[in-house]
Amino acid sequence: MLKKYESMIVIAPSLKDEDAKKENEKVHSFIKKKGGKLLNSEEWGKKSLAYTIQNFTEGYYFINHFNFNALKISELERLYKLNENLIRYNILAK
Repeated sequence: MLKKYESMIVIAPSLKDEDAKKENEKVHSFIKKKGGKLLNSEEWGKKSLAYTIQNFTEGYYFINHFNFNALKISELERLYKLNENLIRYNILAK
């Protein structure tokens, strides 16, 4: 059964703008590949962080809204953890 989720990811500012967008596209592809449905994606661009994360003071922010199988959400979290360009993420069930 698909459940509605919202996920924010922060990508390292050391990447170029286009490369940060490609990282977010990888997330979109993963969601679709695993049977989910992307509802909306918001690009907030490069913003200052509230505090330093991995020696970065800025990051590229993306917010993705999607429907996804609740049993596979751990696979998405694993994808996030293995991506070295992702410096912070969250996944919220709606």
